[in-house]
Amino acid sequence: MRLIFLTLISSVAVAAVACSGGDSSESTPEGGTAVPDATATAEPQATSTPAPTATMIPLVTATSEDEPVSDTESVNHYLRAYGLLASGDYTDAERQFNTVIELEPGFAHGWDGLGQAFMFQGEFEEAMYYFDRAIELRPTLASAYANRALARVNLTDLDGALRDAKQAQRLDDEEIDAYIVIGRVLSQTDDRAGALEAFDRAIELGPDDGGTYWWRGRFWRDVGQDFDAALADFDRAIELNPAVATIFLDRAILLIQGRADIDRIRADLDEAISLSQDPRLPSIIARAEELLELIADVEAQATATAG
Repeated sequence: MRLIFLTLISSVAVAAVACSGGDSSESTPEGGTAVPDATATAEPQATSTPAPTATMIPLVTATSEDEPVSDTESVNHYLRAYGLLASGDYTDAERQFNTVIELEPGFAHGWDGLGQAFMFQGEFEEAMYYFDRAIELRPTLASAYANRALARVNLTDLDGALRDAKQAQRLDDEEIDAYIVIGRVLSQTDDRAGALEAFDRAIELGPDDGGTYWWRGRFWRDVGQDFDAALADFDRAIELNPAVATIFLDRAILLIQGRADIDRIRADLDEAISLSQDPRLPSIIARAEELLELIADVEAQATATAG
């Protein structure tokens, strides 16, 4: 019965990838993280991008002649906003960034941060406006180009995403998100070698950033079709970022594809649901619950067939 069940349950993997935003579903339009993927058109609402990590937070001291130096009040709001962004409180982060730009409308990092808050809420077109403003204020702000590239990927503007990512790379060759976007775009244009090179570079630059391993894991799962490599990357991503629900969901999908132990699959789906409670991530919960129901249905079918 177990062999029958494993054979049947593996058939839900393709649908699962489509639900979770796998790269394999992006063959027509990830990740820009990256980006960053959900269907053939765009990523789901802020659920396929892990919470920002330290590598995604620009230094508050990074200013230029055309950008005012923040005073104590705006600095406090700015740091608080990024703390909220990192914890997944995107709505409150949006409010804090709004306060920052109200206090200092010429502070490009504030506009860039506000764009990120909208992007993580799935409001990609709105986010574009704020990234555009940040770039207008400071044309050399690499993070704004990288973040705009992420938004463009979600809006299926792959050419624009690649253009912005390469500009971010030119301005700062250690901008991790730029390499993730490049990897996501190239993986959709059949340049697998180039995509893997970009993901590898992102990991080289951010070896303690779980998001980089998460994106390469998705590449191995959905494009490279390498179960062991994908599992190793997802495991490392979870080790570094154990509170990110979507990584558990993506690993569960991989385990379904690899016909892994059912209890192990359920454990990852249950953890994804648990981590999606606060802040609440409805789409993650819905997908995990859908997969649990599919597993239960297929298990029942296998039992009936065996009987």
